[in-house]
Amino acid sequence: MTTQKRAEVTRHALLDAAAEVFTRRGYAETKLSEVLTHARVTKGALYFHYASKDELARAVIEEGTRRFTAVCTPYLASPTPAFEAMIGISFVTVDAALHDPVMGATFRLITEMGDYRSPETDTFATWITTYQLLARRAIDEGDLREDTDPNAVGQLLVELFAGARLLATATDTPTTLPTRTAKAWDLLLPVLVTTPKIDYFRQFVTRRLPTVRLP
Repeated sequence: MTTQKRAEVTRHALLDAAAEVFTRRGYAETKLSEVLTHARVTKGALYFHYASKDELARAVIEEGTRRFTAVCTPYLASPTPAFEAMIGISFVTVDAALHDPVMGATFRLITEMGDYRSPETDTFATWITTYQLLARRAIDEGDLREDTDPNAVGQLLVELFAGARLLATATDTPTTLPTRTAKAWDLLLPVLVTTPKIDYFRQFVTRRLPTVRLP
């Protein structure tokens, strides 16, 4: 294995191990010694890549946001109707956060590291912008009510789903997120879409549940 390849393998091992420990213990209680044990790397290898716990946590957030963007991209680039894409993204990100330790840790870290900002990445801003763009398209496509404020909808959805994740983490019930997401949509649909379309979208939400794999 080349030196460059070995360094990349070590970096990924550190990110995965850190994500697992950050998710379980939270930022404040995480110790780098535990990350090293899980990653099976030396302290020197850790400090070659990351100078501190803070830097390691920010690297997890950066990578998690990149992966979030990757799972959303097919919905944004496809001919899928925008409102269906909004629902689909809400479930695919739940699935990814339950099964990808880096994405799962990202959502916890950005709530615990309130000062987190990056020139390249602002996870919540990315999430809000994605929903706002889709909401505008959904209005144009006739699925969202004409008098809907797309910016307000995008903001509300992020606040709702981020809050659900925060509560699931605090109560150690992450596997309830798929059903919580479905219930949230069930309550939101009568407000967001016209009456004739409510039943269709409720069925669409229900069909998303079997696609979410529980750990």
